[in-house]
Amino acid sequence: MADRRRQRKGKRKSMRKIRPFLIIAAVLMVAVFVARDVYAYWASIPYYDEIASLCQEIGEETALVLAVIQTESRFRPNALSPRGAVGLMQIMPGTARWMADRLGLEGYDDDKLYEREWNLTIGISYLQYLRRQFPDSIPEVLAAYNAGPVNVRSWLDTGNWDGSLAMADDIPYRETRNYVKTVMKAYDAYRKMIVLGYDAPA
Repeated sequence: MADRRRQRKGKRKSMRKIRPFLIIAAVLMVAVFVARDVYAYWASIPYYDEIASLCQEIGEETALVLAVIQTESRFRPNALSPRGAVGLMQIMPGTARWMADRLGLEGYDDDKLYEREWNLTIGISYLQYLRRQFPDSIPEVLAAYNAGPVNVRSWLDTGNWDGSLAMADDIPYRETRNYVKTVMKAYDAYRKMIVLGYDAPA
């Protein structure tokens, strides 16, 4: 009987010694599986490295640009809307010409909007321009990207909309209401992934 007690006590001591290592091993296994899933998630985003690089160069938030592209074109460089918006960021040619001139981009023509680098450079720069026009609210920026800054300024000045996501249903244009909500949802998801410290695979 005494031998059995000693054996049980010895087993308990052994378990106490190895328990921390078992916990560490379990945590590491979970981390590996999470990292693998995140790696696969980022790897599934087309042109991520190119988008992130241009965002860093221009000074715009990658998560916001990804959310706009997802909503606008589903990452299709050849996307063309019925209204004539072109490419990944669905830029109207008139806006693109104005922005290209503002940026001093030589050699621009409307066909360039089908090329990723041109489209992203102009689109990201235009998004940044809107953020300077509406510095207090990303929903305002997105509404301006969709409906134009003149309309958004009018809605704010007349009190039709307070510029918040919570009151997005007050936006007069249904398309813009839905657009702001959709992009903000995607933006929140991308931002959470980036805040967690994950980046695209090399």
